[in-house]
Amino acid sequence: MALFVHQLAAVPPDSMTNAPSLDTWIDAFIELHADYETSELNSDHPLWWAIERTIFILKPVDRETMWQFVIGVLARKPHAFVLECLAAGPLEDMIAHFGDYFIERIEYTAKSDPAFRELLHGVWKNRTPDALWQRIEIARSPGDASPAA
Repeated sequence: MALFVHQLAAVPPDSMTNAPSLDTWIDAFIELHADYETSELNSDHPLWWAIERTIFILKPVDRETMWQFVIGVLARKPHAFVLECLAAGPLEDMIAHFGDYFIERIEYTAKSDPAFRELLHGVWKNRTPDALWQRIEIARSPGDASPAA
């Protein structure tokens, strides 16, 4: 296991007063999912807290921080498996729970960033309302498709 894991093992998963920095969280999320490809992933993993911070029902972070997290992971250009987990986990949940709040930002980012647009392909509808989901589908389509007014 990487040295980074041992350095973060003591980070408390449920303490917001001693919360790790955004960069530390991003690094841990990427490393955790890289480890998952080669070993079993469960709540005993020393970086499990990085997943717990992405679970909206636990309300560990505010939605703006979650947006920064998603964009931060994407910016690191991790391998495909990490991006699949990011799309099907934090981004999908963010859209399902706060899609109305983020939809204009999602549309703008998808139009200007091909990597983000591609990331949207890993998101499933989940609890996203139909009208909002149509906008997501348009946002993740290739070309200069503009969202319906």
